[in-house]
Amino acid sequence: MINAIAFDGNGVLYYRDRDFVLSLMEYIRDRHVPDFDAQAGATVFNDFMRRSFGGGIEKKEVVGLFLDASRIADPEMRADIAQKEVEYSRRICLFPTGKETLLELSRRGFRLGMITNSFQPAAEKASWFRALGLDCIADAIVSSIDVGSSKPNPGIYLAFAKRIGLCPESIAFVGHEAFELEGARAVGMLPVSFRCAPEIREKCHLGVFSDLLDLFPVPEPIPGR
Repeated sequence: MINAIAFDGNGVLYYRDRDFVLSLMEYIRDRHVPDFDAQAGATVFNDFMRRSFGGGIEKKEVVGLFLDASRIADPEMRADIAQKEVEYSRRICLFPTGKETLLELSRRGFRLGMITNSFQPAAEKASWFRALGLDCIADAIVSSIDVGSSKPNPGIYLAFAKRIGLCPESIAFVGHEAFELEGARAVGMLPVSFRCAPEIREKCHLGVFSDLLDLFPVPEPIPGR
């Protein structure tokens, strides 16, 4: 029986109206460095960001390395850009019926959370969901930068299972990339696809986010909880 549901982050649990990295690069160009190449800057930033997913580089180091590579040395300018990164990254939107569905799943007794490849620590992402009134997500977020393991490595999925105290077989994972769905399957989680390419749709697939309400029976109470 499925007792918990873990979600991928961007593109599954939430989305942004604009790519936050490109928004940040355009801010640097418009506010600080008129001849700054925003597209090239985004490529450099994304490379440092991906390198941090498996741990070993903290979030503040990602921003610092990018600023060093971009030859932005002025302390006030660097502080302003770092603050803007935080501001832009927090501008997330939920999919239609997202909040209502998550709250109803929580009310029914499902444990909810997120397994994310990210340079954002879990504490930062948790603050986004608490601001939206979704403590049910905020209380169980596992970020790759914190655990030193990224999808599809088994370690990050098992870290989530350990975090909520359940076996992988009782957890469904909702994702949109083939590699992350396969990683979930490999550790025993049930893969559920959403907003993915047709060729990687799973047997359990969400046409709309609220389909989750019809997918699983209400979980039985877990002894001792």
